[in-house]
Amino acid sequence: MSKAPILWGLAALALVSTAYAAKPSFDCAKASGTVEELICSDAELAKLDRSLSSLYSTLLKHTPAREQKQLRAEQRGWVKGRNDCWKSGDLRGCVKGEYEMRINELKDR
Repeated sequence: MSKAPILWGLAALALVSTAYAAKPSFDCAKASGTVEELICSDAELAKLDRSLSSLYSTLLKHTPAREQKQLRAEQRGWVKGRNDCWKSGDLRGCVKGEYEMRINELKDR
């Protein structure tokens, strides 16, 4: 019996697993711009996006109502800053750094 079908099956499984692992918190079918497209194609960045999204949601739930508006405004500002990474000479490095910085900021609250 040939090992080729088994190898092809394993390769297909690896591709499916990679595609699933690269799923960020947002719908990649609606990705707009270079930065969101990069996040959708990069498993590590997608994981950072999911981590940030989870942390932000948890923090928002535990933030007093009077302070939630400010937190939302900060997050929108952060997204705009992250999206400006398209101007960087190191797009991936910039995006990764933005995520790591924001995650640390939110953890410190």
